[in-house]
Parts: sequence; C-alpha cells; structure tokens
Amino acid sequence: MAKKKKKNLKLNISTLYITLAFLFIIGFGFFGTSKLFMAGDIPLNQTALNEEFDLKANGNFTIKEWAYDQEQNMMEVTLITNGIEDYMTKLDFTAVSRERLSAELPTEIVYAESDIYIIHVKNVPKDFNQMALRFTKGEKSYDDLFTEGQTEEAEDKVISTIYTDQRVVSEETIPDRNFTEYALEITGELIADSERDIEELEDKSGMVDDVVVEIQKEIEQLQVNLLYQTVDEQVETNNEVFQLEKSIEGYEKEKETMAGDIKNIRSKVERLKQKQYDLNI
Repeated sequence: MAKKKKKNLKLNISTLYITLAFLFIIGFGFFGTSKLFMAGDIPLNQTALNEEFDLKANGNFTIKEWAYDQEQNMMEVTLITNGIEDYMTKLDFTAVSRERLSAELPTEIVYAESDIYIIHVKNVPKDFNQMALRFTKGEKSYDDLFTEGQTEEAEDKVISTIYTDQRVVSEETIPDRNFTEYALEITGELIADSERDIEELEDKSGMVDDVVVEIQKEIEQLQVNLLYQTVDEQVETNNEVFQLEKSIEGYEKEKETMAGDIKNIRSKVERLKQKQYDLNI
C-alpha cells in the first residue's frame, strides 16, 4: 500500500513538472516575441494637435485634426497653414507607414481653400503602427508657359514631416463629403473658433481694466501720503507714481491692440457668415 502511494506521489510530481515546463514554454514563446504584438517597445511618435509649428521661411502650420477610419483603411488630416504656399509654389503630400516604409501610400487633397487643407491617406494597413505624412513643396514654372514641348518639373523638396501613432490616433468614421460640405464644416468651425477668440480677448481686456483700477487706487494713496512725507520721501514717492502711471500707459496700449484685434476678428466672422450663407444657397 505504501509503495502504491509512493508511486502515485512520483506520478503527481512528474505531472506537475511537465505542466510547469509547458507553461514556461508558452510564456517564453509569448514574451519572447512580444515585440510582434506589443507596440510599447516603440517610443510614441505623435505630432501635437492644435499647436502651431514654425517652418521659418516656409511659413507655419497647425494640425487641427487627424482621424483614422479602420473600416475604410483611410486617414483624414486637417491642416491650417500660413505662408507655406503662394502663386509660385505648390504644396503636396506623401505618406508611409512605419511597418511598410518602402510602400508609399496614395494621398488625395480633398479640400484646399484659404490655406486650409484636408488630406486623405488611403490604403492604410491595419498594422500601420506609426504614420508619417510629408509636406512636399515644389515651384510652379511660368518661364516655359508658351514654349512648345513638355516642361520638365523641378523636384519637390520635403519641408516638414508630421506623425501619428496607432496607440493614440483618433479612430472615427470618415463620412463621404463633397467640396461644399467640407467648406461648410470648415467655415462653421472657423466661426466658432473666432467667436471664442473674441470672448477670450474681451475677458482679458476686462482683467486689464481691473488692474488699471487697482493701480489708480495705489497712485491716489501715494499722493495722499505725500502730505506727510519729507522732501526725500516725496521724491521717492513721485518716482513711484511716475512708474505706475507709465505702467497704466502700457496697459492702455495693450487694450488698444486687443480692441483692434477684436474688431478684425469680428470683420472676419462677418465674412465667414456671408460665405456660409452663400454656400447654403
């Protein structure tokens, strides 16, 4: 009986060792190849949204939105630019994914007006990991406009590259829209942004008013104190009053600048609303 128990115990221990060994192999197989499944080993590479980037002589830009539609294998990137393109240059875009660097993805500019671009990146692989969108800028040649034969285009140069990361990109459905629908959406967003800017400037102007009132109170108190001061103290107090009055002048100039900005933005809103009305006709 004792021999039988001893035999069963050995059998149980052997089974336990086999089970542990099997689990170890499975675990090693998973964690040893985790780079295939876990993107955590790759540093996050995401260009910030709603932040202005300065390209020096090539202007500046802001990424307003970057959306990824997994069902359509497509991305939609909305850019607000300033000074990047003019009558002598043209802006284009190329895209590649980190996982397939040798395969350039097709891109299409579906909206380009008033320095705002909406770009579609198509055939996005499910495992793109990270996506790079390059800005390429080329010159428009008018020298040979009336010359017979085909004009050779100058090679485009990359002026900037922006990135999105599969771990943080906004996943959403990208609806099929025409130019007018894009224009209405962009115009509505610009109106909302402009009205927010006006509100922020008005709030800031009100805060400046409050600061000026406090400075004026301090000046009045200092002037009262002059009656009870020595000549040397009066000289020091008058200097302090002078500096405070100069600071008020600075705040008043700041208010004038803000008032001018508010006026310009309101004019912009009026033009945008007129455009919105015309688009809806």
